[in-house]
Amino acid sequence: MKSILRVFSYLRHYPGLATAQLFCAVGMTLAVFVFPNATGHVIDEIIPNPARHGEFSFWIFVALAGFFIKDGLNSLRIFINNIFEQKVIYDIRSDLYEKIQRLPLQWFDTRRTGDVMTRVVEDVTNMERVLIDGIEQGLIAILQVVGIGIFLFYLNPVVAAWATLPVPFLAIGAWLYSTKGRDRYRNQRDAASDLNALLHDNISGVRQIKAYAAEKVELTRFNRFSDLLRLASLRMMKWWALYSPGMSFLRMTGYV
Repeated sequence: MKSILRVFSYLRHYPGLATAQLFCAVGMTLAVFVFPNATGHVIDEIIPNPARHGEFSFWIFVALAGFFIKDGLNSLRIFINNIFEQKVIYDIRSDLYEKIQRLPLQWFDTRRTGDVMTRVVEDVTNMERVLIDGIEQGLIAILQVVGIGIFLFYLNPVVAAWATLPVPFLAIGAWLYSTKGRDRYRNQRDAASDLNALLHDNISGVRQIKAYAAEKVELTRFNRFSDLLRLASLRMMKWWALYSPGMSFLRMTGYV
């Protein structure tokens, strides 16, 4: 937990970008209500009254404007998010490399070069995705669930209760995925580190490999490590293949 809070400090360096993302998320949530409200008004007020059929074009424009605002804010959010995440990646990677340079030589004696490379290049990017993309998507989801939930309970509490029934199961599923999938992600990351270490050593020592005609031996080693990475990645993807459709099915039960 302490490490996570330490990493969160990087997000505070850019309050303007964080605020802009929050603004876009709130705007997208509010824009979601435009279409159902416009549709409900047309069905309840316009269609039963032939004298008001001339208003169809106006309400079509309102519905289209709602979609345009939602998707326009989403485009702006993605653009801001990309700037935000690249700045955070740069800061974390720079501090990490500075820290690595200050470590004693004994530390490098017990660490594989590929493992260090994986930490600096891949782990920083993955951690950033969890922090920024995870928080952003989570915030949007929470705002939409809360906003739509309040709106539904205001219109019809009974229907709203049935529609939101899958929410606790979705939360349990997300918790199970994060806890059970942790070891799979760790194994995939370790396999990638092993492959990076072997690749670095072989490229650095390619003259020795050629001098001893050890190309076939090293190819066999490389294929073995590559196969371990393939298997670790497949285990991770299989877990996602079960989780994602399962959560989608639970989500759809709320519509039914």
